[in-house]
Amino acid sequence: MTILYFIIVFCMCITRFNIIMTLVGGPLTRIDAVNMIPFHSIRENLKYGHSPISWDMLYNIVMFVPFGIIYCYYQKTFCIYKAIGLSVLTTFSIEMAQFILKTGVVDIDDLIVNTIGSLVGIFLYIALQKILQRAQMLDVHEVIDTVATILPPLFIAFVVEMFFGDGSPKLLFIHNIVLVSYGIFDYTFLINDFSWKSKLFYAAFYVGIFWLLLAIL
Repeated sequence: MTILYFIIVFCMCITRFNIIMTLVGGPLTRIDAVNMIPFHSIRENLKYGHSPISWDMLYNIVMFVPFGIIYCYYQKTFCIYKAIGLSVLTTFSIEMAQFILKTGVVDIDDLIVNTIGSLVGIFLYIALQKILQRAQMLDVHEVIDTVATILPPLFIAFVVEMFFGDGSPKLLFIHNIVLVSYGIFDYTFLINDFSWKSKLFYAAFYVGIFWLLLAIL
């Protein structure tokens, strides 16, 4: 799941899907622009009477939340400063790659927003760890492992909606096929040793998160 996530972020943020466009013979993106004025996009939104926080900003924040969780998850000895440093380094590297490859606007606002997303992920990891320790329940890694099993259909739904979604219900059939097919795979190979109570709770969580994502998209 970590590898899949990095590939998706690479395609969306660095290549702007130029790799995919090259394979299918579509037009490539070439952008050569730099913005070093902090909060420029927020001021522009306010200038034209729009909400200061755009959907693009929210999408960027959500998209980078897993970075914070990943950088906490893989540490043998947890250090919050290491997670923060890696998060900042990652967002900075993405902006530099966009500048070198000319596939996106090098924007300090993106650096700020993406880093905020990673910091949210770090906060969620720490909060979950504290809650589980206090309740003397599962280890935080076990919870993350379980949640990660539902991510593939969410990624598929996200990509399908990004390329083909137009607000109509015509894609519901495809989403339902993905939901049911992966759900069967899940129950057969990934959580077959769960208790029935845990399986029912997992099913409710799995379906709920899936349709919540579609509602947001």
